[in-house]
Amino acid sequence: MLKPLIFTDLDGTLLNHHTYEYEVVKPVIERLKAQGIQVILNSSKTLSELAIWQQRLAVTAPIIAENGGVIQFKWDENRRYLLGTPYADIRSFIKHLRKANDWKFEGFGDWTVAEVMNHTGLKSADAVRAKEREVTEPILWQDSEENFKAFEKALEKEDLILKKGGRFHHVMGQHDKADAMRYLTELYAHEDQLPQTLALGDGGNDLAMLQAADIAVVMPPAKGQTLQIDGAYYAQAEAPWGWVEAVNHFYPEESLPSLLTGLNN
Repeated sequence: MLKPLIFTDLDGTLLNHHTYEYEVVKPVIERLKAQGIQVILNSSKTLSELAIWQQRLAVTAPIIAENGGVIQFKWDENRRYLLGTPYADIRSFIKHLRKANDWKFEGFGDWTVAEVMNHTGLKSADAVRAKEREVTEPILWQDSEENFKAFEKALEKEDLILKKGGRFHHVMGQHDKADAMRYLTELYAHEDQLPQTLALGDGGNDLAMLQAADIAVVMPPAKGQTLQIDGAYYAQAEAPWGWVEAVNHFYPEESLPSLLTGLNN
């Protein structure tokens, strides 16, 4: 028997990129819970930010923060799984690179709360939570493409990488959203229930997760090119309406046994 698991990005996927609108997804999440389908938040946001969204959306599944770098289990707040490089180490190294090479870029660690609000559109309390980082540093690159490539190579020597998100490039360790999705999928697997994963995303940092999922849903990006994934479902509407459209397409309002029979055919 299949056990559906939904892994979803937030910004630009479940939340509107510009307004953070999300109310239309709440009744869908409630219906999914009644059908026994878990919705797992898998985001570049921090744990502090995701804890608030966990409450707003009334989801009880584990949450995956900072591009797969941290997993928090709601039923045991002391139980956390870290994949990433400590934030202090990342900040120390990129500040060294910036000074040594006179490269121009800024990150969350450089900004005040007011500046984070300006760059993200977040309200004050949410901006404070966004600065409570553990394993990733979002940056805005303000230098040449040539220097950007040199920056990437310098990061690789320290076992760090860059992931392109909806708004920022994220400096981080060798992990991604797909790694955390696989870890949780294994936890949910039982002899009589094999997880079937559906992943929704819109940005480059969602690509590995979408490619690793059994079902991939690509959301229209707020800017830039749409992700290209063979066999993916492409939502027509922007978030959050496209999220509702896609989830209802795969998991319609019907009994769970009927749903699973349909997915097995």
